[in-house]
Amino acid sequence: MLTLTLGRFINEGFSTVYRLLSTVYFIMEIETERLRMRPHKREDAEEHLRIVADMEFRRHFPAAFQPTRDSVLVGIGRFIEHWHQFGYGVWLLEEKETACVVGYCGLRHLMPTDEVEVLYGIDRAHWGRGLAVEAARASLRYGFERMQFKRIMAVTAHENKGSRRVMEKCGMRYEKDAVYFDTPCVYYLIDRADFPTDGSPFFLSP
Repeated sequence: MLTLTLGRFINEGFSTVYRLLSTVYFIMEIETERLRMRPHKREDAEEHLRIVADMEFRRHFPAAFQPTRDSVLVGIGRFIEHWHQFGYGVWLLEEKETACVVGYCGLRHLMPTDEVEVLYGIDRAHWGRGLAVEAARASLRYGFERMQFKRIMAVTAHENKGSRRVMEKCGMRYEKDAVYFDTPCVYYLIDRADFPTDGSPFFLSP
């Protein structure tokens, strides 16, 4: 397993680590009706930071979440490492019509529970367009059809009604209150047998 640290980025450079990881595992791409879901690149750091640094975007995040360019670069490296380690992960979201970066979405393995979580974040300028639902449904489909997961979960803050609506529109059901990342939250779940197929455009490529 390859381990990424901030020190390794400083000493070896992001490009070296990115090339190393990219050679050992192909990151799959997905196209939906409006989105291209592709791997993160170093050049995406500024756009990613712009999205996650927005005060309204991170209103429901823990107070300790204070993104910087360095932390975003490390995060991108971890996304890539996750793909190498597990064969699934988080995509950057581009709007196909404009090629603009509009957010991120994907799946991640949670330690030490061995659960698989669907997570998403959309640029505040594009809220209300259904992009989070479109991307989350594609991620769930990848998890159930490609990876053959039996179930996928998601968590969010109790008061984050927008995120809860995304989960519910994807067919996920509220299971319980829980604590994840040292933060009280609501826990949603969907089983593979319950995932609704609606015929939405979905194209997968290496």
